[in-house]
Amino acid sequence: MTPAAPDDEGAVPLSPHGAPDSAAGEISPARAVAYASGNVALDVAGPLLSWLPYLYAPPADAPGAVALLPAATVGALLLVGRVVDGFAEPVVGFLSDRARTRFGRRRPFMAAGAPILVLTLLGLFFPPFGPGHPFETSIYLVTLSTIFWCAFTMVGAPYLALLPEIARTTETRTRIASLMTAFSVLVIVTGNLVLGPLVAAWRDGVEILGVSFRNGFEPQAVAAGALILFFVGVAMSAVRERPIDVPEGGHLSFRSAVMESVRNPAFLPLVVPLSVFLIGTNVVVTAVPYIGRSILHATEAVASVGAALVYLVAALVLPFLRRLVDGHGKKKLYGLSLLVMSCQFAALPVIAISPWPVATYLVLLASIGVPVGAMLVLGRVLISDVIDFDEQRTGLRREAMYFGMQGLMTKVSFGVGPLIATQLFTIFGNTADRPLGILLCGPAAGLLGLAGWAAFRRYPLA
Repeated sequence: MTPAAPDDEGAVPLSPHGAPDSAAGEISPARAVAYASGNVALDVAGPLLSWLPYLYAPPADAPGAVALLPAATVGALLLVGRVVDGFAEPVVGFLSDRARTRFGRRRPFMAAGAPILVLTLLGLFFPPFGPGHPFETSIYLVTLSTIFWCAFTMVGAPYLALLPEIARTTETRTRIASLMTAFSVLVIVTGNLVLGPLVAAWRDGVEILGVSFRNGFEPQAVAAGALILFFVGVAMSAVRERPIDVPEGGHLSFRSAVMESVRNPAFLPLVVPLSVFLIGTNVVVTAVPYIGRSILHATEAVASVGAALVYLVAALVLPFLRRLVDGHGKKKLYGLSLLVMSCQFAALPVIAISPWPVATYLVLLASIGVPVGAMLVLGRVLISDVIDFDEQRTGLRREAMYFGMQGLMTKVSFGVGPLIATQLFTIFGNTADRPLGILLCGPAAGLLGLAGWAAFRRYPLA
């Protein structure tokens, strides 16, 4: 199909898709809430996972610190899992788009992936080898991390692919994406508020309901696993997948599906900037657990509260997003969020020279929540627009393939960020006596974010 022509400002307008919500048979409000709650399953482990380097390679001056591996090794091993999973993303998307079962195209993948996801999550936070076994621990970490992220893709890619299928207008997508973000914010804020304090309080172990845990990470991993299983089930029960007709020309081959996604003129200008930006974001995320003791001279709890503030402020932004989108447009608002957040990352070293380091840290992270709220919602809306544009070009609905191709690029970013951060720790230090490696994470993330913002300016859709 011939792509739509650009408008006078160089942006390609999307044609109206379908009828208004009620006439188009879109998802009911109650089912929309239940579907959106599935984001709890995707995000509940996020706070824990950001502390994996801290669990395996704590700073040497932390009380009772027992390093299982060097920090740089942990970063490299976690990257392996992300890279392998990145290549699994388009495969899962391709298979999900082509699947034809009585349970739908998406739900069988979610049902199969959820138990594996939970088991490997538990394995990551219950390492069986103590200090002095670096080879065994390395093999264990890289294997479990790789399986975990592949299982995450089996659940996450089909789940996210349902959004453009069940919501066919920008208004409905923005509403559901805001609900998804609200659930994410709820679970991430709660997780960060309890994570650091419990890690600090249960450093020497705890017994809960007759079960002994070695540290504060283990019981929280068990709780996260239970929530994953519950909310995957809720989301699956809420969705009635639309019947999809096979086009007259049949499905695209895997190679053709990949190449057609890349040829979509809106895809790479959206996903490449996001991938670069996410590298920077994950540099900072990896640094946050180390900030409490090494920069603020406080506890892990303070660092965790700062991370919670990001998402708490993001939640306060959500009610204003629809008005902001109507007034400024999706593209302009998303680009502005990229730019502002990059500048905020670069300001991280200010914490070390401030006379009130804890207050400066909390204010800085709270301010980051403003662009985070906009990006969490608009990222899902924009990729849905790219999928609609693909249908105009090809006549196919390939939601999961696009989320898979997006995952191929962004998952690598999630692995590169910790790798950069842990290399900075190794070279410049991550302790109270040598904190420069932690502080440099901010400017490094800021530079990457600015590169992502500059690249996003080529995004062609209105």
